[in-house]
Amino acid sequence: MDEKLKNEFINAFLRFRETRSRFLATRELSWGTMVILNKLEIDGNVIGIREKLHITKPAVTYMLNSLERDGCITRSIDANDRRRIDIKLTGKGKELVKIHRKSHEVFMDKALERFGESNSKDFIRLFNSFADILDELREERKNV
Repeated sequence: MDEKLKNEFINAFLRFRETRSRFLATRELSWGTMVILNKLEIDGNVIGIREKLHITKPAVTYMLNSLERDGCITRSIDANDRRRIDIKLTGKGKELVKIHRKSHEVFMDKALERFGESNSKDFIRLFNSFADILDELREERKNV
């Protein structure tokens, strides 16, 4: 592959990733912290969060400690299984998720309106095609 094209592709991908992270973060919370709050709001646990964020277990613990200190979550020992910790969103945590989702929705509506329907459909098709290739290469690497 042409070296210049490869570098442009990598730079565009990194720019998209950085832009997404800045967009998803709020003034109060980082992108990772918002992912944790959203996951808790959806299914009440943080299982799989390390993989989704590509971070260590101590980093997740640090974020949970910060969220608890800021009054966004509570943690308690499960009455049925003392090895398990129950994590619940507080009213403040639920409100932050609600505000973030509304802000995200408005922002995406504006971005997609500017990008246009045709570009959006092309982007989705191309991005999914590229993601499929990456998945295939990941599987091939496992089998080597």
